[in-house]
Amino acid sequence: MCRKVPPPKSPKRGAVATAGAAAPVVGVAADARTPFRRRSLRGLASPLFGCVRAEPIPDKSQVLERSPATWPMPSSTASRIPCFFDGACPRNQSGTKGPMRAAFVVGETRVVREVPDLRVSSVPVRSNNIAEYQGLIFLLRHLEDLERKGRPRNAYRICGDSQLVIRQIRGEYRVTAPHLVPLHREASRLSSALDVEFEWVPRERNPAGFLLEQ
Repeated sequence: MCRKVPPPKSPKRGAVATAGAAAPVVGVAADARTPFRRRSLRGLASPLFGCVRAEPIPDKSQVLERSPATWPMPSSTASRIPCFFDGACPRNQSGTKGPMRAAFVVGETRVVREVPDLRVSSVPVRSNNIAEYQGLIFLLRHLEDLERKGRPRNAYRICGDSQLVIRQIRGEYRVTAPHLVPLHREASRLSSALDVEFEWVPRERNPAGFLLEQ
């Protein structure tokens, strides 16, 4: 006589699987603090995870090639051609007579020019600031002529030892003297068409000033 064998009972909900028995896979609890792409999962293939493609870790040479320190420098930081200007008024210098003079230096080009007195309401006016502005205007006109001759566009660094002129042309100081307004306007107009930066330098580093002393 055959004895009926009862079917195996299903494990109760919440029961812990005993040793040697395969526990049913009900899901994977992901730790939010642990990144999903862990080293232990690379190359793993299973019905649960599918096929995870192993990604090689780039070596140090590849990382250094993409480092910002090796990227090309932007054009705005490219080297600029240094230019210098200066001006002098004899009345403001003891023992010196004659007209105002201005000078500028661009590479091997060295120019010294006389500056006529500025007429304000039919009254001649002269000062060091007028001579300095005229030196800057002479320099900017020279650079404008160079750009018109079909040369590739260049970037210039214009240096002068007059803090008043440099700060006014950079917009840091207001132009309060009425006789300097037209000079400032002309210098601003010329510089707006060029790629220029303005920098103050001490007098001993201004070669244009040495020309005026000769």
